[in-house]
Amino acid sequence: MYNDIRILKNELRAEFRQKRQDMDPQVKAELDKKIANRFLSSISYRYASQILLYASTDDEISTKVIFEKARKDGKKCFFPHCFENSKMNYYRADSEEELLEDKFNIKAPAETAEIYTPQPSDICIVPAMAYDKKGFRLGYGKGFYDRFLPGFLGIKTGFCYSDFIREKLPRGRFDISVDMIITEKGVILL
Repeated sequence: MYNDIRILKNELRAEFRQKRQDMDPQVKAELDKKIANRFLSSISYRYASQILLYASTDDEISTKVIFEKARKDGKKCFFPHCFENSKMNYYRADSEEELLEDKFNIKAPAETAEIYTPQPSDICIVPAMAYDKKGFRLGYGKGFYDRFLPGFLGIKTGFCYSDFIREKLPRGRFDISVDMIITEKGVILL
């Protein structure tokens, strides 16, 4: 059964990856802006002093506007740094220049930066290929967030294009759901 789920997830990843690549860049930019604005106007954002972001790639929902606004609002921003053993820690960054490509070709702060210390009001923006209506995600298949999220105290937030939300996605016993999903059309509280 485990292999069946893995095969199905990999097929879905390929489907959603292609769907992302087929998006018109101008349409994508507009959708990303709407998602960022919904997040930045949320109560969760207003009361958070620390935001856990991901350094978005060209085909992911952009977090750049959020990073800029959060810094201006005096919030601490942290980004994941991934290690060989599927472990992930968050480190603080105060500028894009502090984000350097790691061994996984992901932009991350140096391990010498301030390490993340959890607070209950924190928000973690969890990247995904897609989400389902229960808040479970189709991740990238490495398990970093599945290992990190069980110990996270704050609000787990997923960003997703509305066309990428499915009724139900395959999930394993270690998959964790988010607390809310933000799309260009609105916020789904779970």
